[in-house]
Amino acid sequence: DFTWKTSMNFSANKNKIVELHEELKEFAYGPTSFSSSYAMKLVKGGSIGDFYVTGLKTDDQGRIYVDPNTNTVTTDPNTWLYGGNTEARFRLGWNNRFSYKGVNLGVLFDARIGGQGVSATQALMDRWGASQDSADARENGGVWISEDQKVPDARVFYANNGNGLSMLSHYVYSMTNVRLRELTLGYDLPSRWFNDKIGMTVSLVGRNLWMLYNKAPFDPEITASTGTYYQGLDYFMQPSARTIGFSVRLQF
Repeated sequence: DFTWKTSMNFSANKNKIVELHEELKEFAYGPTSFSSSYAMKLVKGGSIGDFYVTGLKTDDQGRIYVDPNTNTVTTDPNTWLYGGNTEARFRLGWNNRFSYKGVNLGVLFDARIGGQGVSATQALMDRWGASQDSADARENGGVWISEDQKVPDARVFYANNGNGLSMLSHYVYSMTNVRLRELTLGYDLPSRWFNDKIGMTVSLVGRNLWMLYNKAPFDPEITASTGTYYQGLDYFMQPSARTIGFSVRLQF
């Protein structure tokens, strides 16, 4: 009376930019509203999905430069740093279907492994002093910008972030995540109830129920815009939703 059906799928996308037009060293595309601090670029030897971000000004030794007079840092809009690639290294899905005497249970897990994203939301929340990180910085007496460098005034440090988006290199996160994508619990009503002419299954369906693992401060599977190249960019996105519904399936 008991059956278990299980299946797994795997997908990956690997690409390399072999050559650009001889007059192009690189080609920027994607979101234009963040062009001063975030850019997706095609660069020879790179991959589609590579993005670059601006960071803090550094000295000739590569350390973050702290103004000795004001004890503050300065953003450098002319220096672009490689932030990562928005594409996952691979994706996994694991689907299970259990059945016992007319009772059906479906469990679907999926995982996105790899890929990086940027949270402009977190940058602005820090700028406004409304984030947990900014609260921790105030509590700890400043912001550690490296293992041995500290800016004592958190408010001044984040204020030098311009409009909150000028040093996005500090807001790059892994988009690896694992979740319980769907859970269904159903029951096959006895066909004799319908003179053996109709089969009916009633089910309770829940989707996006449980995030088992996610290090980013946003849901990596949703996007801030319907634009083509906004993957991996969090800009005050709507929170991801957990949905629970009811379904009825008829078989004639």
